[in-house]
Amino acid sequence: MKLHNPLAIDDEFYLNGVKFIVHDIQAPNIFYYREEGDKKIREINYITLLEDLTFKGPDKVVKISAKNESNVEKKVTFMLDTLIPDRKRKTVLRLNLIKPILLYDKAKQGDMYALNSFNEIYKGYLKGNETITKLTKKELLARVSKNSKESGDKKISPRQLERYLQAYYESENNRENFGVEGLISKAYYNAHSREDEKAIQILHPKKDEIILDTIYCRVENEEYVPLIEKGIKRFLSKKRRKITHLHSDLEILCSAQKLDPLLYDTVYKMVKRINVQIYDRLSKGIMEAEYHDPVTQRVSGYFARCPLNVIEIDHVKLPIKLIDETTGSDLGEPWLTLAIDVYTRMIWGFDLSFQSPSGHKVMCAIYNGICLKRAKEMYGTINDWEMHGIPTVIYMDNGPEFNNTFVKSMIEDELHAEVRYRPVATPRYGGIIERFFRTINDEFLDQLLGFYSKGNSVEERQAAKKEAILTLSDLTELLVRYFVDVYHFDTHRGLPLDQDTPAVRFHQAINIMGYPPSIPANQEESYLIKLLPVDMKSYDKDGIREENVRYASPETSRFVNTRLKKNVKIKFDVRDISKIYILDSTNQVYIEVPSISPPAEQVQGMSRDLYKAIRKELIATGKINKRQILGTDQIIEGKRLIQERFEKMVNKNASMRKHILNKGGTLSVSLSSVEPLKRTTPSKAQSLIEKYNNQRNGTGK
Repeated sequence: MKLHNPLAIDDEFYLNGVKFIVHDIQAPNIFYYREEGDKKIREINYITLLEDLTFKGPDKVVKISAKNESNVEKKVTFMLDTLIPDRKRKTVLRLNLIKPILLYDKAKQGDMYALNSFNEIYKGYLKGNETITKLTKKELLARVSKNSKESGDKKISPRQLERYLQAYYESENNRENFGVEGLISKAYYNAHSREDEKAIQILHPKKDEIILDTIYCRVENEEYVPLIEKGIKRFLSKKRRKITHLHSDLEILCSAQKLDPLLYDTVYKMVKRINVQIYDRLSKGIMEAEYHDPVTQRVSGYFARCPLNVIEIDHVKLPIKLIDETTGSDLGEPWLTLAIDVYTRMIWGFDLSFQSPSGHKVMCAIYNGICLKRAKEMYGTINDWEMHGIPTVIYMDNGPEFNNTFVKSMIEDELHAEVRYRPVATPRYGGIIERFFRTINDEFLDQLLGFYSKGNSVEERQAAKKEAILTLSDLTELLVRYFVDVYHFDTHRGLPLDQDTPAVRFHQAINIMGYPPSIPANQEESYLIKLLPVDMKSYDKDGIREENVRYASPETSRFVNTRLKKNVKIKFDVRDISKIYILDSTNQVYIEVPSISPPAEQVQGMSRDLYKAIRKELIATGKINKRQILGTDQIIEGKRLIQERFEKMVNKNASMRKHILNKGGTLSVSLSSVEPLKRTTPSKAQSLIEKYNNQRNGTGK
């Protein structure tokens, strides 16, 4: 997908078809002038600039072409999704080989975000105190080539790496940010995929609870997995690590379990998949390596060198009771999935819902993070929510909702970011986000009706349930206002004294480095499709059946195949069952396909969970059988039955709430609902904004 390159001073861009040059950056505003014209300095808010559909970033200036641009925007292809898994992995492997060289090229062109990414991820290619300014491209190619051999695979020569680079850049020139498609080997489009890949956890030689990495290798059955993990653990404990010794150890272990020995080539390829930074960590010792270890302290504020360098993500169940916006019945506590930028402490993205932690909630938070927030327009905030874009590293817990194939593929293959997991049973490594969870409890939630302390008694929780008045949409609005107008302007002890608020920290970085890469507003929907989960389904004469919903369209009728099962690849959004996306492998595009039974217009915006609840209620009352797909009348009847059940569940002591709702009133709230209506002193948000402006102007704190 197309990204806006970071804007910096002297960069050129187009607006309404006119070419301009950036004169200065004083975040959140850009000062610019027209290259050919009156040279008058103009000022524009950066978020406003990005939201303008006529804006073309600096990467478009060299070869601007309105015709080509319009074609690209109308047809976004997904060639990688047409590949068999084995070929896709090999393509991504080639991309990973040349990533340090791609970042090197950008850094040499003055891209400070690329420079920080190189120093963050590929510092191992620098010797001693060497810096990237002293490193030649020829030498870097040689080091990457050498590393490819030491990793266990056959050596990729510098010349071959140059071919990969050439293919990447040629594809990038044809369609920006699709350079990876140039790395696809056409000879293997029809290769057979393998089903025997097993996940191997790379454990620390002395501490089993620390998982250093996870690799995948092809073995006949699961019995090999613990043997391989044991052999690699011993392999890593040695100062002289020879693959022949590991192969011999595994032969002995397999023989003891009466298993066929692994081939040397299998062991060889296995070792090459281990992250090379692990060797550096172990050779220098655990305590020394914590200073720059991807698993530990490297994600602290000190080592996050710029905005979007490192993002932490985690879940928490908020201790506040919410009610249904229609009936007033108690719905319980929501789950908050939050992503925070380590360098600035600004909130990058979030998802608030009643859905339990899952890969899909992680996807929603990440999608929120990479896109423009439009907080002023949607929630009436005082300030813009400026933090958005593609991060370098995403740092997560080891829970199953994070450590799974869907999430890893979404981050690594689609966003081209790096995934890191904090060690098991070490919450201190997620300290930044854990502290924020305590902050919203102490400084925000405890001001709201329905809040309870986690240590409260059952009676106190029941009292919170009785006084609850907020709905999910209410709490979402209040949270966004708290993030944008209060938290981003409040003092943080973990930040430097001269940049002790997230807003000041962010804007000072932007003034020096320019804005980080971001997604054009008109490409956000395409990015959502990229991030959605994928599945294989059968397309028969009645269409595709997915979770008791039928999907079909005249455009996709050509995919009907009654003999071949699971013949089409689909993507779906569990928040909206009215449509799915089917991959047209010939044209490498996803086609939107509406539901036909029930009709799309009847279930638009309906989540999969609500649809399941309606079916369950109708089956329980004998209205339909288990195989039956709902019609329009049954959807309406199901909603009525659920509403009746909710009304019966309404707490009897919440009569006033119910009375207001029955009279047609609403339970909506705003920020003023939790603060006095009349104030003789400025609000906290106003005070913090005033303090921020004073810091920027150098007039004090």
